This record gives sequence, C-alpha cells and structure tokens, in this order.
Amino acid sequence: MNSQIAAPESQRVFEPFVDPDTAAEFVGGSRRWLLQMTRAGKIPGHPLDANSKKKDWRYKLSELDQWMCRPLNSHPQPPEPSKGRQ
Repeated sequence: MNSQIAAPESQRVFEPFVDPDTAAEFVGGSRRWLLQMTRAGKIPGHPLDANSKKKDWRYKLSELDQWMCRPLNSHPQPPEPSKGRQ
C-alpha cells in the first residue's frame, strides 16, 4: 500500500513547466547536455508532443530538484580501467 496520499485537488499547487534553457540554468549544465540526458532517460522531462519525431521538452523544477538530491551512488563501484596507450 502506498503511504503517500495525494492532496485534494483544491490543495494542489500549480507548477508551471519551464523550457530547456531555464532547466539547464537551474541544474547548472548546458542546454545541449540537459537535452542529451533527457533523451537518454537520465533526467526527468516531458515532451510537448510524445508522438513527434523531434521532441520539444519541458521540465518541472521540483522534479529536477528531486533528481539533483537523489543519492548518486548507493553502492560505489571502482572506476573502469583506462584504455589509453601503455
């Protein structure tokens, strides 16, 4: 059973979507990086038209804040060996 209960509709606070430029500034990255991470499914985003071949993404700052505050590595792993010249 889910312990979270949705607030009644009258108590919900409207949160507007923001464009990629605003979202990138909020997370401290470039617009290009943000869009790449969103397309890869690593950053939460919402396409304006899910059926469109080229997506126009929008973001909610609260979701980005949650994404930034999540634990990065709950089980740290050693770095992969480099593949440079030996």
